[in-house]
Amino acid sequence: MDLKNSVNTDLRIDKYVVLFIIGSIVSVSNIFSQDKPIYSDEIRAIKTFEKIYNVPTNPIVFVGSSSIRLWKNIEKKFDKYKVINKGLGGAQIKDIICYADQLIFDYNPSQIVLYIGENDLKYPVNTADSIFNDTKKLITMIRKKLPQVPIVYISIKPSPAGDLYKEKMIQTNKLMKEYIENESNMTFVDIYKNMLTSDGNYRPELFASDKLHMKPEGYRIWQRILKPYLLKN
Repeated sequence: MDLKNSVNTDLRIDKYVVLFIIGSIVSVSNIFSQDKPIYSDEIRAIKTFEKIYNVPTNPIVFVGSSSIRLWKNIEKKFDKYKVINKGLGGAQIKDIICYADQLIFDYNPSQIVLYIGENDLKYPVNTADSIFNDTKKLITMIRKKLPQVPIVYISIKPSPAGDLYKEKMIQTNKLMKEYIENESNMTFVDIYKNMLTSDGNYRPELFASDKLHMKPEGYRIWQRILKPYLLKN
């Protein structure tokens, strides 16, 4: 193997290490921040890394909060698709709106997969209606720039840690489902019921110790449900 190929191989291997370190640093800094997460440093680091890592042309962009960011090896999980992960840990909808250019539009995506709104639930000022309206604001922004690009919206997931906001979550999912059913090139993917037992209880085996973020078992459910809706390139 020549030097060039050796370097390229090492870069592909190190990609996940670099992104993990970046995410960890930002997550720790968010713990000590009293304001909304500031993602400019993380965005800058991601863009710098992409100068040496070739991003696929017209990829399927997965964008959203930590449930997206922590999806390890997502490119390998969807190996028959051109997938990139642009999740931001702790992000609210307004953060995705703020960085939409860097997270979405820069890649000229063939399809967009959204998981947003879960972090907004915990703030009392945010109602189901306001979360719904903020989500529509992002979708409207996407539609103005990418009118024909299909959008897949993943419903907000149930979790033991989110039980306090359960009713708000259910109502937000309901509003989004009703809205998307009347829109073109948009799909509402309901993962809510699939992450509960047959009698509607939580499944602790799907979650990490914080009872919020998912174990691989949870992601396997997402992967199985999402695959039929993704575009093969």
